[in-house]
Amino acid sequence: MRTFAGISTSNGFVRGPVFLYRGQGELPIVEYVVENGKEEEELLRLRRAREEAKKDVEGLIKVLEDRGNEESKIFESHLMFLDDPWLQELTEKRIRVDRLNAEAAVKKVIAEQRAIFARMNDEYFKERVRDIDDVERRLLTSLSGFERTLKFELKAPSIIVADDLTPSETVQLDRKFVLGIATNGGSKTSHVALLARALAIPAVTGLKDITEHVHPGEEVLLDGTNGLVTIRPTKEALEKFDELLNRQRTLLEEDKDNKVAGSLKDGGEILLYANIHPGVPVEGLKEVGARGVGLYRSEYLWLNREGVPSEEDQFEAYSEAARIASSLSEKGSITIRALDIGGDKLVRGISKTENNPFLGNRSIRYLLTHREVMKTQLRAILRASAYGDVWMMYPMVSCVEELREAALVMEEVKRELTEEGKSFNKNIKVGAMIEVPSAAINAEAICRHVDFVSIGTNDLIQYTMAADRSNEDVAHLYQPTNPAVLKLIKMTIDAAKKVGIPVGVCGESAADPIMGVLWVAMGVDMLSMSGTYIPLMSRMFKNLSRAELDDYAATIAALPDDSSAEEILAACRKWMEKAIPKLDDLLLL
Repeated sequence: MRTFAGISTSNGFVRGPVFLYRGQGELPIVEYVVENGKEEEELLRLRRAREEAKKDVEGLIKVLEDRGNEESKIFESHLMFLDDPWLQELTEKRIRVDRLNAEAAVKKVIAEQRAIFARMNDEYFKERVRDIDDVERRLLTSLSGFERTLKFELKAPSIIVADDLTPSETVQLDRKFVLGIATNGGSKTSHVALLARALAIPAVTGLKDITEHVHPGEEVLLDGTNGLVTIRPTKEALEKFDELLNRQRTLLEEDKDNKVAGSLKDGGEILLYANIHPGVPVEGLKEVGARGVGLYRSEYLWLNREGVPSEEDQFEAYSEAARIASSLSEKGSITIRALDIGGDKLVRGISKTENNPFLGNRSIRYLLTHREVMKTQLRAILRASAYGDVWMMYPMVSCVEELREAALVMEEVKRELTEEGKSFNKNIKVGAMIEVPSAAINAEAICRHVDFVSIGTNDLIQYTMAADRSNEDVAHLYQPTNPAVLKLIKMTIDAAKKVGIPVGVCGESAADPIMGVLWVAMGVDMLSMSGTYIPLMSRMFKNLSRAELDDYAATIAALPDDSSAEEILAACRKWMEKAIPKLDDLLLL
């Protein structure tokens, strides 16, 4: 027996036979110098291949849309790559100037783009390498005439074990035969991960070399909750795993009986919302109990584009998302975060090199210094507000002056739309994200200028502790329970309550069973998270009452001032274990 540890990507337990997928392998492309005077012929080959690849992608999108599959949006970014004038120019330059054949030109330019994405700290952007790989293969197969059909011949329920899966490979999976997914590469933001979570398929990524140790058809145990895959399990291991499977089935049955997500055992209710962004499957949000969309990451519309998406592009995306949110509940709202770029979120043609981009011209600062970009986005958001209960918020607010300036731009845009006769909600709710210490310390003043605030714990912790959570050397300082972090969050909550506006949390800690419950105990009104975590958080709350939550907050507040982050976290865990005796069972899924 051997157990491989990877990244917990989609929760759940499953056992079954291996379907070992080796991938398609690298296409045998030959590089050569184009004869002098034949460059135009080579350019024509490239353009024809691009059109052929676009038709393939458009056909795939149509098939998926006809099936009602949300993952069709994944391939819209592929069309953006193929239509990108900057990439076209670079590739054609390789042919005209370097006189490379079209296949070699494509490979070199794509390799350069792959390297750019791979250097980014943001996991989502890193994972877009798989999109680039997919586009490259389509172009090369069109140019070289290789077999273009991908085939997954799943004939029985299986656990797919692969090096990694491209988007094109992922969407071909026959859902009724996919028990689970285990891959050498990938992360929580890969297309495999997004699809697995959307479909509630247990998955583990980042297993490094598991494909070298398994054989087709042999039974494996996949623990998506803890990120473990066991091969050649012993009889004892199988018996223990079967116990987990039985407890999992019991939990799933109990979830079906829990009619309202976020219900407390004394009848109170906690509002649980979903975080989404363009290109992510959203099917199943209603089933898991999402009340609406608490964070729509608009910056992903800028991904893979040269410059700024048009007002119509943005309006189409926002209005569609508003309709989706409206369908989730009677008062299903959507909160669109204004363009949040900078730091490690770089957009080609927009982002500039800065000595310290995390402390530079990012987020609301960027918008205020690029008024046309800001106005275009505000126009699209306002127009989308005619199609649902749309809220919008500014990221990285650090002072009141930014909100005053932003309000003037908003009023200007409203006047323009009114003069044009465009429909929009004149009373759209505008909020601020509390992500830096200055905003938390001055939260009461900020709250007087907005309709709501949302705490972005990811950045607030990072900026408070001056520790980059993606830097392994200082990751231990990324501490949600650090006393300084807790004080800033409490200051923000108290300020919002005093002014009389709602306060939410949309950072990763909202989906943490210990921290998410603590934020609510401290007074947070709503939590927003990946939809797959809503059942887990709902499970926590239905075992607690408002009185118990008040006791939780009081217990942690009473800890000594010099308590360490580890000591506070241990106290949180101890309280939760006492309040919910079957806590470990509830954390299974």
